Amino acid sequence: MRKMLVLGLLLCSSAVANNLPYYGTVWQNAQTDQARCEAEARYMAARGIRGHVGPNIGNFEGVGWGYSSRPATCTPGRAMRLTGDAVAQSSNGTWYRVRSWR
Repeated sequence: MRKMLVLGLLLCSSAVANNLPYYGTVWQNAQTDQARCEAEARYMAARGIRGHVGPNIGNFEGVGWGYSSRPATCTPGRAMRLTGDAVAQSSNGTWYRVRSWR
Protein backbone atom coordinates (compact mmCIF):
# COMPACT_ATOMS: atom_id res chain seq x y z
CA MET A 1 0.00 0.00 0.00
CA ARG A 2 1.37 3.40 -0.90
CA LYS A 3 -0.07 6.64 0.35
CA MET A 4 0.97 10.11 -0.77
CA LEU A 5 0.13 13.46 0.76
CA VAL A 6 0.96 16.82 -0.72
CA LEU A 7 1.18 19.63 1.82
CA GLY A 8 2.68 22.91 0.67
CA LEU A 9 6.14 21.99 -0.53
CA LEU A 10 6.10 18.55 1.10
CA LEU A 11 5.50 15.15 -0.36
CA CYS A 12 5.28 12.03 1.77
CA SER A 13 5.21 8.36 1.07
CA SER A 14 4.46 5.52 3.40
CA ALA A 15 4.80 1.92 2.37
CA VAL A 16 3.82 -1.20 4.19
CA ALA A 17 5.20 -3.42 1.44
CA ASN A 18 8.66 -4.88 1.66
CA ASN A 19 11.48 -2.84 0.18
CA LEU A 20 13.23 -4.96 -2.40
CA PRO A 21 16.79 -4.02 -3.35
CA TYR A 22 16.80 -1.42 -6.13
CA TYR A 23 19.86 -0.71 -8.23
CA GLY A 24 18.60 1.74 -10.81
CA THR A 25 19.56 5.14 -12.09
CA VAL A 26 18.38 6.87 -8.92
CA TRP A 27 20.27 4.97 -6.21
CA GLN A 28 23.02 3.41 -8.33
CA ASN A 29 24.46 0.76 -5.99
CA ALA A 30 23.65 2.46 -2.64
CA GLN A 31 23.19 -0.16 0.08
CA THR A 32 22.13 1.84 3.16
CA ASP A 33 19.15 4.10 3.74
CA GLN A 34 21.52 7.05 4.27
CA ALA A 35 23.33 6.40 0.99
CA ARG A 36 20.00 6.03 -0.83
CA CYS A 37 18.72 9.32 0.64
CA GLU A 38 21.92 11.04 -0.52
CA ALA A 39 21.65 9.59 -4.02
CA GLU A 40 17.95 10.45 -4.30
CA ALA A 41 18.49 14.04 -3.10
CA ARG A 42 21.29 14.52 -5.67
CA TYR A 43 19.11 12.99 -8.41
CA MET A 44 16.19 15.30 -7.56
CA ALA A 45 18.43 18.39 -7.43
CA ALA A 46 20.16 17.59 -10.73
CA ARG A 47 16.83 17.22 -12.53
CA GLY A 48 14.62 19.68 -10.61
CA ILE A 49 12.25 16.90 -9.57
CA ARG A 50 9.81 17.85 -6.83
CA GLY A 51 8.52 14.47 -5.76
CA HIS A 52 9.50 10.87 -5.13
CA VAL A 53 11.71 9.40 -7.81
CA GLY A 54 12.33 5.79 -6.84
CA PRO A 55 11.00 3.03 -4.68
CA ASN A 56 10.29 3.97 -1.08
CA ILE A 57 13.35 4.13 1.17
CA GLY A 58 12.70 2.36 4.48
CA ASN A 59 9.15 2.07 5.78
CA PHE A 60 8.40 5.80 5.47
CA GLU A 61 9.99 8.40 3.24
CA GLY A 62 9.55 12.16 3.24
CA VAL A 63 10.85 14.56 0.61
CA GLY A 64 10.84 18.34 0.55
CA TRP A 65 12.32 21.26 -1.36
CA GLY A 66 12.73 24.98 -0.90
CA TYR A 67 15.25 27.77 -0.43
CA SER A 68 16.27 26.77 3.10
CA SER A 69 19.23 24.40 3.43
CA ARG A 70 17.02 22.06 5.51
CA PRO A 71 13.59 21.99 3.83
CA ALA A 72 10.79 20.40 5.84
CA THR A 73 9.54 16.93 4.95
CA CYS A 74 6.67 14.85 6.19
CA THR A 75 7.34 12.68 9.20
CA PRO A 76 5.80 9.35 10.23
CA GLY A 77 2.70 9.43 12.42
CA ARG A 78 4.04 6.70 14.71
CA ALA A 79 7.34 6.15 16.46
CA MET A 80 10.01 5.13 13.97
CA ARG A 81 13.79 5.39 13.80
CA LEU A 82 15.31 7.93 11.38
CA THR A 83 17.61 5.95 9.07
CA GLY A 84 18.60 8.57 6.50
CA ASP A 85 18.61 12.35 6.07
CA ALA A 86 20.24 14.07 3.10
CA VAL A 87 20.10 17.40 1.27
CA ALA A 88 21.40 18.55 -2.11
CA GLN A 89 21.29 21.93 -3.81
CA SER A 90 20.37 22.47 -7.46
CA SER A 91 22.13 24.90 -9.78
CA ASN A 92 19.27 27.41 -9.33
CA GLY A 93 19.67 27.42 -5.53
CA THR A 94 16.75 25.17 -4.60
CA TRP A 95 17.48 22.66 -1.83
CA TYR A 96 16.09 19.11 -1.95
CA ARG A 97 15.81 16.88 1.11
CA VAL A 98 15.09 13.17 1.49
CA ARG A 99 14.55 11.44 4.86
CA SER A 100 13.74 7.82 5.66
CA TRP A 101 12.51 5.93 8.70
CA ARG A 102 12.15 2.29 9.74
